[in-house]
Amino acid sequence: MIAQFAGKDHRTWDENWPEIMLAVNSSISESTGYSPAFLTQGREPRLPNALYDKETLGSGRNTETPDEKAAKLKEIFEIVRRNMEKASQDQARYYNLRRRQWTPEVGSIVWAKEHHLSKAAEGFAAKLAPRYDGPYQVVDFVSPVICKIRHTHSKKERTIHISELKQQQAETAQEQTADTPED
Repeated sequence: MIAQFAGKDHRTWDENWPEIMLAVNSSISESTGYSPAFLTQGREPRLPNALYDKETLGSGRNTETPDEKAAKLKEIFEIVRRNMEKASQDQARYYNLRRRQWTPEVGSIVWAKEHHLSKAAEGFAAKLAPRYDGPYQVVDFVSPVICKIRHTHSKKERTIHISELKQQQAETAQEQTADTPED
């Protein structure tokens, strides 16, 4: 979210921090089933729109005793623990389904991982920069795990380990190869 708000000017990332923090803390987590604000405070936060309502729902009195609230939160934490266990198992299963040994072929279109360095003088934060550059076309293999790639537009060549490559989606790859002249 920070990278999306910052855009190209990485010096202004902190200007939207309160809005980002509110969005994260009030969003319901898929893993727990509750928002972080509810799990830490025992209630949902009042969002900015609710602050300006002419009529506030409720009497303003707490109908639960502290013991009742503690028991309720204890039940919720048990539900959250079970939800987290299930989410962990689901995430591991889905991760393992997609995790396949992939080796690019000569001629395939790929994206290459970038290793940016921050430059404070230019207002550039590496953490907020795009992680991959491309598209590149695999030109040759130097070894079974090292390949030469050529940028499809600038024709700049690089040598890179296959673990730092990402396969381009099929429909986008067809568009790229149609735009790139054959050698």
